[in-house]
Amino acid sequence: MTKQYIYFVRYGLTKYPLVEDVGPYDSPLHPIDGYEHGIAIARRLAAMPTPPDVVYSSSLHRAVNTSQLIVHALGKTKNSIRVEDGLIEWLTPSLTVEPDGTRLQPRSVQQLVDMTFTEIDQEYQSVNPIATDPSTTGAPYFFESEEYLMIRAKVSMQRILEHADGKNICIVSHVPCAQAMALYLEGAASIKESKIGPWPLGGVTMFTKEAGNDGWKLEMYADTSHMPGDYKNGLKEWSLPCLTKK
Repeated sequence: MTKQYIYFVRYGLTKYPLVEDVGPYDSPLHPIDGYEHGIAIARRLAAMPTPPDVVYSSSLHRAVNTSQLIVHALGKTKNSIRVEDGLIEWLTPSLTVEPDGTRLQPRSVQQLVDMTFTEIDQEYQSVNPIATDPSTTGAPYFFESEEYLMIRAKVSMQRILEHADGKNICIVSHVPCAQAMALYLEGAASIKESKIGPWPLGGVTMFTKEAGNDGWKLEMYADTSHMPGDYKNGLKEWSLPCLTKK
């Protein structure tokens, strides 16, 4: 039977490490270590028996940096990155507002293309665009509770899968969003029964689904065996608050 694959990717080391409630919130990858990590992630995905066909990415710099490396490793450079608002960082104050009150301002697709991310598919329209208030159920908006993030992740995942139309996909996002999406796909009866846990830098997670089967199977979680040096052991882990209480 044919399987569909979903890969979730957390980027590598950033140039300016994010500190909650301080920032910065939109750092590029570290010009040496971060790119080394991104290349390791990209090679891992390209070497998979069933690599991804298409890459969906958060619009934040570190995610698009990583997506760019992935699509080049896959040999897909033109119109190969789909920038998706539904994959943005958890829009909670501690991850988006600096001490002076400055709020994260995600870049537009045109701004990213102008920054040399020419692999972005400019025809792609986000399936879960950022909203100004929560009246559009499941849309990302400032500011989200953890409970609302779970709803946003579910809506984003459903719409991405519908848009992908059976293709194998790679999602490059941030731990809060990726964990929430993984929880949705896993479908555990409770948080305590879930296998979702801390997610280190460079971690890759894989779900599969048999054709004709509605359920997704978690086959690999936050694996870092491809990462260089000590990062192979899983460093700089992060988890949603609900998962730290397991």
